[in-house]
Amino acid sequence: MNFRNDIQGLRAIAVLFVFIFHLSSTYLPGGFIGVDMFFVISGYLISKIVQSKISDGKFKLLDFYIGRVKRIVPAYYFMFICAWIICMFIFVTPDLGKFKLSHFHSVLFNSNNYLATVDNYFGASATENPFLHTWTLSVEMQFYFILPVLLLLIRNVKALLITLLIISLSLFVYGTMDIYNGNKATVYFSLLARSPEFFIGVILALSRVEELTIIKKNASILSFVGLIILLASALLLTESSLFPGLLALIPCLAIGLILISPAAKLNQIIANKKIAYIGEISYSIYLWHWPIMAFYRYYNERYEFTLAETLLVVALTITASLISYYLIEKPFRRKEGFKFYALMAVLAILNIFMIYFTLHTKRMITDIPEKYILPSFGLQSHGRFFEHVEVFGDTTYANKRILLLGDSHALTFKPYLNQLGKEHGFSFRTVTNDEYPALPFIEHRQIVEKKNLDVYLHLEPYIHTEVKSADIILILFAGEGKRWKNSIQKMLDKSTAQQRIIFISDYPSLDRNPVRSNKHFIKDPSRNISYKLTLTKIDPDILTIINGHPNSSYVDLSAYIDFFKDIPFHNDTLMYYDGSHLNEFGAERFSTYSGHKILESLKLNDQ
Repeated sequence: MNFRNDIQGLRAIAVLFVFIFHLSSTYLPGGFIGVDMFFVISGYLISKIVQSKISDGKFKLLDFYIGRVKRIVPAYYFMFICAWIICMFIFVTPDLGKFKLSHFHSVLFNSNNYLATVDNYFGASATENPFLHTWTLSVEMQFYFILPVLLLLIRNVKALLITLLIISLSLFVYGTMDIYNGNKATVYFSLLARSPEFFIGVILALSRVEELTIIKKNASILSFVGLIILLASALLLTESSLFPGLLALIPCLAIGLILISPAAKLNQIIANKKIAYIGEISYSIYLWHWPIMAFYRYYNERYEFTLAETLLVVALTITASLISYYLIEKPFRRKEGFKFYALMAVLAILNIFMIYFTLHTKRMITDIPEKYILPSFGLQSHGRFFEHVEVFGDTTYANKRILLLGDSHALTFKPYLNQLGKEHGFSFRTVTNDEYPALPFIEHRQIVEKKNLDVYLHLEPYIHTEVKSADIILILFAGEGKRWKNSIQKMLDKSTAQQRIIFISDYPSLDRNPVRSNKHFIKDPSRNISYKLTLTKIDPDILTIINGHPNSSYVDLSAYIDFFKDIPFHNDTLMYYDGSHLNEFGAERFSTYSGHKILESLKLNDQ
């Protein structure tokens, strides 16, 4: 296959789309289609190269895989090493676990599957994950493993094209249906959902449609139409679009129109040396632009860049990309035999060493007890960590059966009640869950993502069993709780005359993560940081339901808001482990300050 500078130009457009989108989604809302463009280009080029070698009897599967490793892995592993060095200086200890896990799966080219279980590509936390962008390379490597085998197994081109068309349409439909079923995050990272994008490139390459007279005659029109569709997609698609799935066909077919029109005037323009050069270093740009943005966002705790910061990000990306391209990517392609394997081994060993070195150094620099910076109490009865219903407080207490239910704010309230129970002689049982509180009768359709539904379905039998046998039920959830109105109404309607259900008001949240801002659990007086306190009151409709039921009541702890006057500190000690959750220390201190109000509502001495 002859080298095509216009394809390098398409790579340049694709990486610029992604780069601009990652700078700010408001600049180019659908710029994420640059990734889909890369997938189609990869399918097109690789299938042409492999099919040509198979036809000439020169194709060797092992050589193909080694070639892909040479092309992708050296710069990829080098980026990880640099990321660990940066991480050592700016990441706080609680975030190292996620960083390490993300690195582990990325190194193994499994980050797409890992991220599908823990992250949303468009979510707030994703913008600070330096390895989020590696999902595309994981998908590519997984596809590269499959494609040559497929081309070797089905030698009849016509049969292969028909097979790929059927598979592609089926997978596009599968992706769309799965998105409708609430699994957009999973589909976005899925090899199955993304494979048809590669296959479009494969189909175009193997069908050799660019050789048809009608295509040649209308090449300029086809190419221009393709570009217009790509630009429209980049401008009109958004994070909320039902994408990928059938909608991904639009940009994929658009770039296909440009690929099959090599003689078009547009193709000659984008084959310009300067544009083609950006395409040549596009892999390095893609590798480096995202970690630079993610680290910067993490350090500053905000998403948007100022103009000066944007220029700095661009300058850092260009510098890092050129260093990576000329010192790592390009030289490694020329290495053969022992030299290549030895250098690869060095990069792999350095990746392992950086994990140990960074974690060990962090422990030496910031030896912060977990109780201040992580949720460390009651996790065995919480969400995805659930093992069994835990009992806290004075476990010798055997009178009234008290149950605590709720979300992550209820989780952080466990130390509060545990201390209160030990001091005043009562115990409590508990089941809690992230995001969707451990309440009975939450409608499953309310739980959008499958991973969250799976957790709730696992907890649901325990919740119902505990609610039925409880004498007193304590409920705490974050925010106003409007979403749980029907669940609360149904639970109260089904409660017995002997049961008492007590709702506890939420505590304040902050506008930023104090662990990151302060860098320690003792207040740093040199950091003049202001924190905005937000206290969300319970939804009035829910309060009406509570007050209208004879066996339910509401404990409002907002009268003790002055406890939070030095938020996020109490006596210069950190009492929040992130922007919205009390840590164990904070919960215990708040218990000392306001616990008598909870005791009054329990009325244990009146029983």
